Amino acid sequence: MVIHDRSYSRWKGDRAAPVRATNIVFETGVKRGAAIVFRRKIWAILLILAAFGPFVFFFGVILVKAYAMSNAADFPQMARAFTDTDDGIGSILVFTANWVYTYMTWMWPLVILACVLVGSGLVAEDRRANALEMYLSRPVTARQYLQGKVAVILFYLALVTVLPATILVLEQLSVSWAEPGEIARLAVLLVRTVLAGAVWIALPAITIVTASSLADRSRNAAILWLGVVVMLEFVVSNILREVFNADAFWLLKPGFNLKQVMNVILDNPEELITTVPVWQSAAVLIAWVVLCVRVLKARVKPVEVVA
Repeated sequence: MVIHDRSYSRWKGDRAAPVRATNIVFETGVKRGAAIVFRRKIWAILLILAAFGPFVFFFGVILVKAYAMSNAADFPQMARAFTDTDDGIGSILVFTANWVYTYMTWMWPLVILACVLVGSGLVAEDRRANALEMYLSRPVTARQYLQGKVAVILFYLALVTVLPATILVLEQLSVSWAEPGEIARLAVLLVRTVLAGAVWIALPAITIVTASSLADRSRNAAILWLGVVVMLEFVVSNILREVFNADAFWLLKPGFNLKQVMNVILDNPEELITTVPVWQSAAVLIAWVVLCVRVLKARVKPVEVVA
């Protein structure tokens, strides 16, 4: 009796086909991040409620507002409350650049939490497990590896900031497109929201990946990143500004620079600090990105495998 062993079969793929390394690293990172978030079910539920509670609330209020306005004859008092933009419910539902800015800045604690939970171990855990040699063997390049890692944290940050704000703007557009000038205004606001949101999440993403590349454990990377953010955001900049009485020391705050650039993109002069030129804030952010890229290139190097 002949037994045919099928446990081994020749690989029939195309060796000349391009490797989708960035997509593979991204998909793996997203699955790992989801496993970290949902490791404790109760905390995961509380985190989801905190992240999407305001979004669900405003989403429902916009629908109620649209329903009340379309049936103003049946609900005259409710319709007046929604249309009163000076002292009523409608005052918080006028979709302007200031509203988008306020919504995104509300999510700043969640951005920090996502960076600590998901981003701190993106490169550190690979270094601890000596997996970089495997990843960076041909044909995976260091650029593809880093692009996939940065895309992972950008995905989770956008999930709690840019995506909800964009959906709310689109919802407002769907219920008020018949009003004169609303389509053009909200279309411009939509583009500004996406661009401002990209700036809002880009710097935290690249800095946490850089911190992760400097450590061999996710815990150490999180402590390093939080230490730098706290020292610059709340300690060093405030002390120097009080001592020298100069607003220029606000440039040491990453959050301040992000808000300045965001306000310019959103065309929101109400929240803009005019004592510090915006171009200086933009230059500081660019310097941060350049520094992080140089550190990543030094810490994540490709290897050659000799057959």
